[in-house]
Amino acid sequence: MRWLLWLVLLLCASGCHSTLSDAMDSYADARYPTAVAQFRAAERAARQLSRRDFANYALYRGLTHLALGDGAAAACWLGYAKYSADRDPYVFDDHDRGALLAAWRSMGHMPGEPGAAAPVNRAGPAHRAALAN
Repeated sequence: MRWLLWLVLLLCASGCHSTLSDAMDSYADARYPTAVAQFRAAERAARQLSRRDFANYALYRGLTHLALGDGAAAACWLGYAKYSADRDPYVFDDHDRGALLAAWRSMGHMPGEPGAAAPVNRAGPAHRAALAN
């Protein structure tokens, strides 16, 4: 939850308030159809975030898709979040890591199964370069 608040504060400071923080607010209020539309609209801005903040975006976007029953999109975004957590065990706080692992298990995966390196056909060249490091 700490990262959720950090992400919202970061977005407010960076001028992305109307997109990403609204999506996070919608998710927190369980307005999932609205949240998924807002996350989609915010994807370009999210790609400019640090790897850690983008992992948080991917986690909450994936959780939103999962809540709506869109397993393919949830697998894509949660797979990236899982990949990020596997590479850096401190990328998420305890609450977010627990949410990730619960979602991962609910999709039929075991905790030790790796996630995907990046959302398929969505990462721009700058983000792919950052992932390679």
